Amino acid sequence: MKCNWRRWLWGIIPILILSWVAVQAERGRIEHDLAERARQALSQSGASWAVPALNGRDVILGGRAWDESDVGKAMEILRNLWGVRIVENKTELIEKADKYIWLATRRNNRIRVMGLAPSVATKQAILGVTKANFPGYEVVDRMTLARGVPSADTWLAGVSFALKQLASLKRGDVRLDDLGLSVTGEAEDLAGYRLVKSALLNSVPKGIRIITDQVTPPVVSPFTWTVQFSEGRIAFSGYVPSESARAELLSAVKATAPAAAVIDQMEPGEGAPQGWAAAAVATVRELLRLESGSAEMKDGALAVSGISSDDAAAEAARSALRAAMPATIKLADQIRPREPRRAAVPELRPPETGATAVSPTGPAPLPQTPPPQDVVLSPPLPVATPQPAVAPPTVAVQPATPPAPSPSEVKAKAEARACQDRLAELAKAGRILFERASAELNEASFATLGRLADAAKSCPGAIIQIEGHTDIEGAPEYNQQLSLRRAQAVASYLVRAGVSAKQLEAVGHGERRPVAPNDTSENMAKNRRIEFAVRPM
Repeated sequence: MKCNWRRWLWGIIPILILSWVAVQAERGRIEHDLAERARQALSQSGASWAVPALNGRDVILGGRAWDESDVGKAMEILRNLWGVRIVENKTELIEKADKYIWLATRRNNRIRVMGLAPSVATKQAILGVTKANFPGYEVVDRMTLARGVPSADTWLAGVSFALKQLASLKRGDVRLDDLGLSVTGEAEDLAGYRLVKSALLNSVPKGIRIITDQVTPPVVSPFTWTVQFSEGRIAFSGYVPSESARAELLSAVKATAPAAAVIDQMEPGEGAPQGWAAAAVATVRELLRLESGSAEMKDGALAVSGISSDDAAAEAARSALRAAMPATIKLADQIRPREPRRAAVPELRPPETGATAVSPTGPAPLPQTPPPQDVVLSPPLPVATPQPAVAPPTVAVQPATPPAPSPSEVKAKAEARACQDRLAELAKAGRILFERASAELNEASFATLGRLADAAKSCPGAIIQIEGHTDIEGAPEYNQQLSLRRAQAVASYLVRAGVSAKQLEAVGHGERRPVAPNDTSENMAKNRRIEFAVRPM
């Protein structure tokens, strides 16, 4: 029987139609399944940048790749995926930066991370390091992707190192220009300042170079600085605004007194007044030209005291200081010549006369910060009587009889005794408070000091020597400096209260002149004192 092919069409055509309908109905499910498997395969291989799009069983690969090799890896992954027929490449490479810049800033409790990163994974790693260094801080991500990172591992080590330094700053910035690191800002505290400076000097990752180090120490207020010079030794303490300023001070010592022993206990600090360095260097130079002396600068106020060989040397030092002093620094000087009698007859010591002892009742200065030190004025010592120089014998065996005091000497002695009597009245009930281990006067002292100032102003013809003393707690050098600073603090207060600076002398004896054995706390309290010695001009 002959076959009629036209009749087959009535069966084939419906089958084809049904097959096409079935395929179209399953197309969405097939594409969804392939797309999901493609995304998983790419993500698991680290190609999270890649974006697959399906057209039936054909995959169109999109996204911005970091490198041509990354595109090749992604294409290979998709070709090996079951069910994929064709893979078409529509990817682009991310932009390449000529200068690879990354930076982070710290302001209050917010950290901003900006600049370039080579990949999404690297961005996430950087954000993780940031949050680890700044727990609880707000972290703002402003990084963008770009090619061109120099030595990715070294660069990432530099980023991690930079964020660690930023954590020690109160506010600041860290920046990487390719592999060059810049760090700027104010340290959180002195320990943080030292930590950052040490790290930038000794712990920079291999391949990273330091471009800028502008890390400053914390701001201190008040900004204090002290220098003591005696017996060929100069000691610095307090704060110094920079290492260059420190070097300038030490150079001034070397240039003026090369043989002087130097004790440098200065700490770095911000907040120095304008003109600080010029004032400090001038002060050091002039102190080294004296026999002994000291200076204390607190913010913009500088007090200088010292002993010169004669009147001409004292005036030369005062004039040089005034000429060199910047307008921003207020100078108060108490530079005086050595007493003629003491210079002529060094083996003789004038009696410590008219002294009013000031004795703390609290314990000796310690590193802790207990309550302020209580100081009580004690009864006076006898008033000094000036003696004329003894002429050497000529022919006679017996020394010459000293002449009777002149009427002016008798009057001066009487006025000094009267001044001492007025101070003695105040000595019975007066008290002075210093902050522990400090020369800072407490407000509770002002009433007593005010009464002492009134008494001193009524003695225009007398010299009042303010002598500081300590017990044996602490190093002798520290005790001497502390006693001098306290004597200077009292002198400065009296000058501000209207007492002529020409009447006052400040001396620190430290622990060298006890009035009682240092064997009990009560006796040690007696030795911690300030004495006022009155003598005629």
